[in-house]
Amino acid sequence: MNRYISIKGVCKTYGKGTSASTVLNNLDLEVEQGERVALVGQSGCGKSTLMNVIAGIDTIDSGSISIAGKLMSGLNETARTLHRREHIGFVYQSFNLIPSLTALENVQLPLQLNQYSNEKALANAQQMLEQVGLLDRLSAFPDQLSGGEQQRVAIARAMVHQPSLVLADEHTGNLDAETGKQMMDLFTELARANRQTVLMVTHSLGVASTADRVLQLVDGQLAPCELTSEASLAW
Repeated sequence: MNRYISIKGVCKTYGKGTSASTVLNNLDLEVEQGERVALVGQSGCGKSTLMNVIAGIDTIDSGSISIAGKLMSGLNETARTLHRREHIGFVYQSFNLIPSLTALENVQLPLQLNQYSNEKALANAQQMLEQVGLLDRLSAFPDQLSGGEQQRVAIARAMVHQPSLVLADEHTGNLDAETGKQMMDLFTELARANRQTVLMVTHSLGVASTADRVLQLVDGQLAPCELTSEASLAW
């Protein structure tokens, strides 16, 4: 396997003086290509911040972040945005679908941003929605879809441009246990089929148990986290 993510000595502090809060403190992380890693930890410990600096949405104070051999921490905002559009897919707890767009249009959007032709964007989006079982819901708007259907659209949108890295932030958090497990099975199947590297932020021990490796963020640093057999059954 090849190293895909390499993070060394990353620090991130919000605020100044007595109100300063350090959320990432000399943090290191190595992730292999195709590996699925779950990030757990207390609310507010910095998990989402870590995802944001990996994606280039936020900047770091010091250290380095390399993805697929490219030094992300050395790129300007425009270059980070272009890299994110092409190589990264996102799945969020709140789905983040655009309410004025249909399911098909939401899934087409990443392809259009990456300069796909209209014909290819349409064909790829339809194919992706078929893979997630929503070919009969192409024209439905988000508010006409169930929570599980909205998350299927969100997964399709995240993966339609075949990103090498998928970042999932509490992606089953708004779903009931049964629907959450169905979504996780679908998400895992698609990621494995495309050999995508996956980082998942989760409070669900069941979701964490599907990862190749589980890390806990404590005091701004990552440490291995072992799940018990009982914990792995909880969703």
